[in-house]
Formats: sequence, C-alpha cells, structure tokens
Amino acid sequence: MQLLEETYNKLKDIYPEFDKNEFLSLWNYLNDIEDFKTKPVVNKLETAVEISRISINEINLSSITIIAVFLYVFTPNKLFKKEKIEEIFGKEITGIVLGLTKIPAIQLDKLSIQTEKFINLLLTISTDVRSILIKLAEMLYYLRNLKNTHRNEQIKTASEISVLYAPIAHRLGLYALKTEMEDLSMKYLHPDIYKDIARKLEATKASRNQYIEQFISPLKKELAKQAVNCEIKGRPKSIYSIWNKMKKQGVEFDEVYDKFAIRVIIDTDLSQEKAKCWQVYSIITDKYVPNPRRLRDWISAPKASGYESLHTTVIGPEEKWVEVQIRTRRMDEIAEKGQAAHWKYKENKAGQAKSDWLGKIREILEKPDKSFQQSSNEEDKAKLYTDEIFVFTPNGDLKRLHKGYTVLDFAFSIHTNIGEKCTGAIVNGKIENIRHVLKNGDEVKILTSKNQKPKYEWLDIVKSPRARAKIKRVIKAEAYKDLDAGKEAVKQKLSQLKIDFNDIHINKLVIYFGFKTTLDFYQAVGEGKLDIHKIKKAFAEIYEKENEEQVEEQSKLRILNKKIDKQYQQDYLIIENNLQTIDYHLAKCCNPIPGDEIFGFITVSKGTKIHKKTCPNAKDMHTRFPYRIVEAKWNTEHEKGEFNVQIHINGKDKVGIVSTITEIIAKEFKLNMRALTIHPRKNNLFEGIIITSVNNSKQLNNLIERLKKIEDVYEVKRKVN
Repeated sequence: MQLLEETYNKLKDIYPEFDKNEFLSLWNYLNDIEDFKTKPVVNKLETAVEISRISINEINLSSITIIAVFLYVFTPNKLFKKEKIEEIFGKEITGIVLGLTKIPAIQLDKLSIQTEKFINLLLTISTDVRSILIKLAEMLYYLRNLKNTHRNEQIKTASEISVLYAPIAHRLGLYALKTEMEDLSMKYLHPDIYKDIARKLEATKASRNQYIEQFISPLKKELAKQAVNCEIKGRPKSIYSIWNKMKKQGVEFDEVYDKFAIRVIIDTDLSQEKAKCWQVYSIITDKYVPNPRRLRDWISAPKASGYESLHTTVIGPEEKWVEVQIRTRRMDEIAEKGQAAHWKYKENKAGQAKSDWLGKIREILEKPDKSFQQSSNEEDKAKLYTDEIFVFTPNGDLKRLHKGYTVLDFAFSIHTNIGEKCTGAIVNGKIENIRHVLKNGDEVKILTSKNQKPKYEWLDIVKSPRARAKIKRVIKAEAYKDLDAGKEAVKQKLSQLKIDFNDIHINKLVIYFGFKTTLDFYQAVGEGKLDIHKIKKAFAEIYEKENEEQVEEQSKLRILNKKIDKQYQQDYLIIENNLQTIDYHLAKCCNPIPGDEIFGFITVSKGTKIHKKTCPNAKDMHTRFPYRIVEAKWNTEHEKGEFNVQIHINGKDKVGIVSTITEIIAKEFKLNMRALTIHPRKNNLFEGIIITSVNNSKQLNNLIERLKKIEDVYEVKRKVN
C-alpha cells in the first residue's frame, strides 16, 4: 500500500490533475501480471515514473501517457493481451502501447544511412504517433542513466540515440531533447573530446559571461526605452554543436568564434508578434552591424516542425561575431517542446487540438522537406504506407519490401545466390519455411544449403517480378546446361558434311527430328539423346524430299506465271499499292521499304515475297531456287505509303534523352512512332529499339542521321529482324 501511495504522489507531482481512480485501475491491472507480483518492481516503477515525467514535462503529452508508459514498461510482448487492455483502458491507450511494443531492437552496424527507412518503419507499425514520442522519452531516460552501466552498453545506447532518435527529435522541433541527446551521446562515444571541450568552456566561463553582459547592457537600455517587455539571456552553444563547427571548419576550439548565442524572448500578444520581433531586430542592428548573409527569417516562413524565430549574426564588442535569436514567449516554448506546445496555443476544442498536432507530427515525419502547412487528409497519408513493409537483416540493414512478400522474395532481394540456395529463414528467432509471409519489423536471417536449387513450384511462391525472372532464368539454364556442347557438336558435324552452319539448315534439322525449338535440339544432342551421326542421313532425306517438291513446284509455277499480266513479264515486277493481279507480301526477315533494292521470291501457297537484295536469306534462295526469283522494283507512287521499320539506338543514359528522341520523330519528322523500348545497361549506358513508320529509305536515312546528332547518342542504325 505504501508503494502505491508513493508512486501516485510522484505522478501527481508530474501531472497534478492525474485522477486517482485511473491510477487504481492501472495498479490493479499491474498486480495481475506475474512479473509485478514475484519480482522487485521498485526499479521498474522508477523507470515508468521518469519516462512519464519526460513525456509530460518535456514533450507536453497528457495524463493518458502515464497509463500507456506503465503498461509498456510492465507488459512484455509475450504477455501483451490487446483485447483485455482495450476492454479496461480503451482503444486509444491500447494503440499507443501496441505501437511501442512493435518498435524493434536496432542493430547499428550499417544503420547510420538508413534513418529515413527507420522513420518510415516507425510510422507503419505505430497507429498512434505518441508511441514515437514516448519512445523518444524512453531513450532520453536511458541516456541520462548510462553512467553506471557497462561500457559496451553505453556505446550501444549512445550510438542508437545519436543515429536514429536525435534526428527524429530534431525533425519534430524538440530541440531541447535533441541537444541533450547529442551532447550525452557524444559524452559516451567520444569521452576525451567531450571532456576537453567541456573543460575549455568552463575555463572561459567568466570571460564569456563578462562579454555577454557587455553585449547585452546597451541593448537592455534601448529596449526598455522603447517599452519592449522582454528577457535577454546568453547561453553557451552545446558541446556537440561546437565540436561539429570544429570539424566542419577544420579549426581548433579557440578559433570557433560563436561559442554562445544571445536570445531575446519577447512578451507580447499573438497579433503583435511579428511586428515586435522585427522592432527588436531593428534595435539590435542599429547598435551592432549585422551580416546580411546570416539572416534567417523563420517567422515569415516557419520550419516544417513549427519552429519560429528570427536569427541574425552581428559584430559585437572587440570585433567578435555574435549570434542573436529573437522570438516571443510562445515561439520559445515551441522551440523547446515542438508541436505539442504549438497546438496548445490554438483556439479550438481540446480534442481537435490533439488531433491537429498528432496529425502534424505524422506529416512532419512523412514529409520532412515540405514547408509548414495544413495537415493532409489521413486517408491519403495512410495510403503512402499500406503497400510497404520494412524488414531487418541480422546485420542491421533495413530492407523495404512490398506487403505480401515471402521469405523467398526477401532472399532474392539480398542476392541472387542467396535466393537460389534458400531453404527457409529464422524470423524473429523462429524457423520458418520459404513460403512464410513477412510482416513489418521482422528480423530475418536467411538459411541456405549448397545442395538447394530453384524449382518450378517456386514461381507460385514469390511475388516479386525480379525474383520470378531470376528463378525462370536459373531453371532455363539448368534445363539447357548441355546446350553449348550440343551446338558445338552440330557445328562440327555440318563442317564435315560441307554444309553451311546457318539458321535455315538448323531449322530443317529441328523440323526433321520433331523438336519444338532450336534449344531443345541442341540440348538433346548435348545430352546424348540424339545421335549426331543421324544428321547425315537426315540431310539426304531432306534434299530428296525437296527435289521431289521442286518438280511439283515448277509445274505449279508454270500455271501461276500464266496469271501474271504481260506488263510484269518483261523485265521486272513493279511493286505498287494498286497491284491487283499479283499476290505479294513484304518479307519480315529483312523488312524492305521503298528505296531498298529488292527482288521477288515466288512461293507456292503464300504468293510472292518481296526481299531486300541484302537480305540474310538472299544467297540461299538464289543458290537453291533460282527459278523462283523475280526481278522487282518500286513504283515511285508507292513512296506515299507508310512502312514500319526498326531502328537500333544506343548511348549515354541521362535525363531527357527519351523525350528528345520522341520529339524529333513526332514533331520534326512528323512520323507515327509505333513503339520505343529503352533498356539500361552497365556504366550508365542504354540501348533501345524504335519502331516507326516511314515513306521510304531516303526518309529513314535522314531520320537516322538526325538522331546521330543528339548529344550522348553513340550509334543509330536500321535493325533487320
């Protein structure tokens, strides 16, 4: 009973309006927790009281914080019963405590560059941002009590706070917290430097105070003369701030000129704030010459955190630079306590004020670069994070993944080799299989085996397109592992038979042996499933069949030639739009357009195919089927039509180059662009394919020459399929 009364009196000292019935309800709940009944609780009670003190006195939170802090301190994650806590204390407190229990322990080896990811993680796991504010209070409490802990614990805690929590306090405008976190962290991380600067500050304290008084004295008289009610005080810069200046400027302690700042705090009505601040600025700069480059006006345009102040640097006595901060009493409280103090001054209902400042805190954390503005719609803000989760590696890296991603997705996101060998993972200390869906804040250690290989069923497990593509590639490589050996064997065999190794001959073999693709054919040879010596017999049968077909074709062609109009039997076949009597098609293998030199190749069932004379297949057609070749030329009227061509382009990948390419084609040449595909390559390069329609080869050549003139484009050429 005595412990209960002592604890309640401490809390009343922190928050005089704290209701005793609320405390008794909390105390009764805590007494049902096993740890509270069987273990000494004095230390934990002291911890909960002091975190509550920081939360209320230094961050301006309300009594609801006390209950949340006590539940958090005395309820381990494994004992956290959401339904029971919600039934007794309500949804609001439950949301705060739940957010606190989800904040993971951080490993800092590589986290110094991932503060933004960590903040995003906090926002996604905390439904109420007061969880984050209480966490700041908790970390400051631990930092203040590091003196008697082990050296390793001091370094770990100080590192975590300086890297993660001090930047969050800074962003929220909790500058008093931020400054103390930075100074105390430095005290444990760099003790020798800290002690040296502290000693030098103490040694110069008397002369510094004397100088401050010398600087302030004439200002006090002038401000009193002009009836400005204010407080003027000088304060030394923080040890961490001085050390930062020494590092940035590359100077020693004695060479840092602004080791202190003068602050003028004005008592005035809200409506007179700006006018009074600028009046004081005028008085100061009339007395001391200002540096115009050092004027910082955060009154007209406050920082995103809500910080308002007018800063200037002037030349004081002895030609020393002095920083002066001018602000009102309201602004000063906001500068010390951030958004909670800011919204205390809003003239609206308490509930609305609370909602406003909590919304503003979330907005500041989500959009650190945005200027001070009205809080965004909550639904819009929630959408920013609904599709993302953040997962820790054992080394402390924080990985951003899509919601629904599995252990296998995560393994491939780390490295392809790890994904290929993945057998499962240890998630938050528990072994899970590769199908396990990850959640926010999970710590994941991937398990691998050198005997593991990707399987087809993995494609049903992964959600990431990148992982899916890698699995397909590995499976395909495994399926065709003997492909190269088979291809080389076929090449050597054709050389022995004095037969050219080309696509036409290979395709004939693929069809003859009944394979679906060339890859399957090579793989069968490589595996030994197809006897390489059968190729000689295959070609003998292929040629015998083709000779029989030629006799039949020649008979059919004589009938077909009779259908050709006399004007096309003289010297050449004329290719034009209104050709009625001849059925012809432009060959896809070389894609001819007006202006190209061409010939016709008569087929039995598909009419006449028009090829370029430089077509890759031209030599074989002329050698084997000379009787099916027809001379052809373009009708000049045909140049008014549209013909699709492919253009290959490569160069340096830079912003705006795609826009330049499309503008030249569409606006300068007025051509209809069908498609543009750009693929990034190594060393900041790209290569792409453009499909566009042209009238003739002359227009195409002009377009190619124009594209070559684009800066950082290295090569442009017509692409043949």
